[in-house]
Parts: sequence; structure tokens; C-alpha cells
Amino acid sequence: MEAHCMAKPLLQTSDLDLFMSRPRNRPFFSEGDPSGAIYQVESGCIRLQKMTEGGRRCVLSFCYPGDVFGLGTHGPEQVDAEAACASRVSRLGHLGLQRMLQSEPTRAMKVIDAAYGGQEPGSEHVVMISFAPAEQKLAWFLASLGQRLGQSVGGELLVDLPMMRADIADHLGMTFETVSREMTKLRDLKIIDLLGLRKFKIQRAAVLQSLALTGSLATSRHVPSPSSLAFSPRM
Repeated sequence: MEAHCMAKPLLQTSDLDLFMSRPRNRPFFSEGDPSGAIYQVESGCIRLQKMTEGGRRCVLSFCYPGDVFGLGTHGPEQVDAEAACASRVSRLGHLGLQRMLQSEPTRAMKVIDAAYGGQEPGSEHVVMISFAPAEQKLAWFLASLGQRLGQSVGGELLVDLPMMRADIADHLGMTFETVSREMTKLRDLKIIDLLGLRKFKIQRAAVLQSLALTGSLATSRHVPSPSSLAFSPRM
């Protein structure tokens, strides 16, 4: 089994002043908490979410190991940060950030940009939840997850699903039932294989990619999927 390559974490142990662990659904911070710290995911998955006045939840983003968050739209000024599964994060406090700005300004600016969500495909997410049909939304999400977390096994991708289906639904603007129905549809077409509730396998990567781009199962299901078209690692 060959794991996808992961970029070197932006924050190193010497930068950090605190490590925190939370079980699923417990917050690392809530909207309105003091701001200024930057967080890095060490393990697990973090949900960045916002509650509407009507009590509905919108999951704006997921953060995976190596991701940095905590400022702007990714910070307590605007969102809650909760563990989507048992998770551990590290923290760079305000004073530590000031020291980094003085000693390593270029790296500090990279950390700040990432903590604002600088590498997030935010506009693509907005377009998907606003205009895409259900099967395209889910294909886009699963393809992205495969690129980020997938492990190559014999030309297929094995992916641990760190969040619940209800989290996916609230991220894509769908219902839990629709997410489950569309995942079953992809399984029946042998595009993915469901290995329990928290793991799946991408069997036909090129088909899933095509569906994420076109939104049409009619055209996507016949796309060939040789190993040369499999997902490439995200560096």
C-alpha cells in the first residue's frame, strides 16, 4: 500500500505552545471566542461551520492533517471549529506568531495565508452547492477527498471517511438521505465501493472525475479508467 505524499507541515514543534484533543462533535473554538491564534491539524478532521438564525448548520470546510486554520473565515471571528471525529490540533499563539513575523517573515506570511483558508477552493464549493445536481456534488466531494486522503492500492484508491454522512450533507447543501442514495448509486455503478460507514474505495477514478466535472452519469459511466488516469498525489 502506497500512501499519498503529504506536504511538510507549515508549523513545526518548536513553533507551538499548546496541543489539544477533542472527541467527535466537541469544539476547539466557537464563534465569538478570542481570536489571534493559529491552529494546525495533527490528526483527525475539523469541521468549520456556521449556524443560521433558523438553527440550520452549514459546514463551510473540512480541515485535514497538516491543514492550518484560525483566522478570518476560518477563525472564531466567523465560524465554529468542531472535531468531525476524534481529533488533535496544535496551536501557535499570538506572541509566537509575532516572534515568527520578526524572525521568519516569509514563512509567517505563508502560515497566515493558510490560516485564512488561502488554499481552499472556496468559490468552487459555492458554485457546486448553488448549481450542481446531487450526483455531481457528491462526485466532486469524493474525488477531492480521494486526492487528499486516498491511498493507492492496485490502481484503486482506499479512502478513510473522517466525517459522518450528515456532515457531508451539511457541506454540500443536501439531505442525509440524498447523500446516502447517491453513494449507493455510485456503488451500484461500481464507481466506488462502500467498505462500511467510514471507508470507501474509488474503483474508477476517471469516471468519478468526469462526473465531478460534467455532472452527467450518462456520459461519465462509460469513461475508461486505466491506471494512468488514476488520481495523482496532492503535493
